[in-house]
Amino acid sequence: MATPFTFEIVTPDKMLFSADNVTYVGFRSLVGGMGIKANHLPIIATLDVAPMNLEFTDGSKKSFAVCGGFLEMKGGKCTVLATIADADTDIDTARANAAKERAERRLASKDAEVDNARAHRALKRALTRLKVAGMA
Repeated sequence: MATPFTFEIVTPDKMLFSADNVTYVGFRSLVGGMGIKANHLPIIATLDVAPMNLEFTDGSKKSFAVCGGFLEMKGGKCTVLATIADADTDIDTARANAAKERAERRLASKDAEVDNARAHRALKRALTRLKVAGMA
């Protein structure tokens, strides 16, 4: 059986999730995909907009749509300070689809008034949410 460690995700407005039985965290940092198990060397990573996948001692799994922030693994505890994060079961897929379509329209418009970088970020967030919700 894999060794468990403590894991928590905190956003600016709440403690989103906390567990003491996590055995693996898979995530994307700004330098690429990474995975953490118990007794990992201390690390601080800047998080990309991407799914974060957890595995638990009972074999179950949970995913989060993480939209930036930082991850720290130190002393048997992994803490995520996320700019925005949504649990897989909390994602409003209709809202995520609407955001995706809105961003795609803005990018396709070629309008000089459109902030392309902002539209790309919005599209990436929407696609991440849809992927975590199992819709993409």
